[in-house]
Amino acid sequence: RAAVPMPVTYADVWEFWLRNRDLLNAVDFVTVHILPYWEDFPIAAGKAAAHVDSIRRQVVQSFPGKEILIGEFGWPSAGRMREGALPSLSNQARVIQEVLAIARRENYRVNIIEAFDQPWKRRLEGTVGGYWGLLTADTRQPKFTFGQPVSDHPDWRWQAAGGVLGVILVFVAAIAAGGRTMPTATWAAIGVNAAAIGILGPWAVELVMLQSLGFGGWARWLALATVAVATPLLGAGVLARGFPMPAFVQVLGRARERRLDPLVLGFGVAVVVTTLLAIQAGLSLTFDPRYQDFPFVPLTAAVVPVALTGFFGRRGQTAKGARGTAETAAAAVLALSSVYIAFNEGFANWQALWLCAACLVLAFTLARVREAPP
Repeated sequence: RAAVPMPVTYADVWEFWLRNRDLLNAVDFVTVHILPYWEDFPIAAGKAAAHVDSIRRQVVQSFPGKEILIGEFGWPSAGRMREGALPSLSNQARVIQEVLAIARRENYRVNIIEAFDQPWKRRLEGTVGGYWGLLTADTRQPKFTFGQPVSDHPDWRWQAAGGVLGVILVFVAAIAAGGRTMPTATWAAIGVNAAAIGILGPWAVELVMLQSLGFGGWARWLALATVAVATPLLGAGVLARGFPMPAFVQVLGRARERRLDPLVLGFGVAVVVTTLLAIQAGLSLTFDPRYQDFPFVPLTAAVVPVALTGFFGRRGQTAKGARGTAETAAAAVLALSSVYIAFNEGFANWQALWLCAACLVLAFTLARVREAPP
């Protein structure tokens, strides 16, 4: 400060400033970062503007006579929830406009982060790190217009068309496999199956584009999208034919153990892949959760037909078979990780609760599977 003729400041999060008030004499003005999403106790979008104003008032009271500049403020448009803080286009537009309105009214300066999305930050902070910009990284187009309506799914027309197509394909697959004469309960199960792919299938494809990064990320999310689409289609045929849920050993075992109808074998492969992806998500969110996304959309689309088949596809199944070791182990891992995730993420995080519910349904379904007797 003594060596330069221009004003000097120091920039850090607001908690640091309140813990180190001796810095007051070393700066000409105070620069604080207030990021409601990244708070130790995350702030929901509806309370973010009031939170920013409240923190600024605390800093003003702690450093009288100094100008207070908010050096970093923003809200992400995509990524995982943190407790009740949900990244979305509509929440980004809402929070930024509300904070700017308060700043204009109270006559203080706010620096919004950031101008453009920065995909490289996703390697450090997960999906959410790359979506803080007011403009997109690729097209440099504004994500929203101030004062205008905002949609969290701007391509909803294409997604709706894809959902309708998915519903049609499910019923076509069911009729092709089992004909038109089926019990009412079977038709109801197929209808639920169709609703799952119609609503969640296009959403899962959208998430692939938002959350995939690097070879591993693309491989994982493409696999999730694949089971989200393939499992309901294969499940519709299995339900229509009344086949039971195949055991893992019937899918992965020796040739003499894989005496399955090709339709059931394909469905069994989809069940195995879905289970592996669910376990991977559960363990990641248990041991290293901070930057992990919740794949609740594609996993739910895949789990719904698995659960329906487990409960309705009972024709020819016997209760004399033993529980599968692999199914039991997978069910235990999914159940334990789901309980931990729910408490660790907090009950305000509906993305986490949704994922946990899907994993628990899958765990319960797997625990009911019996190996075919010799």
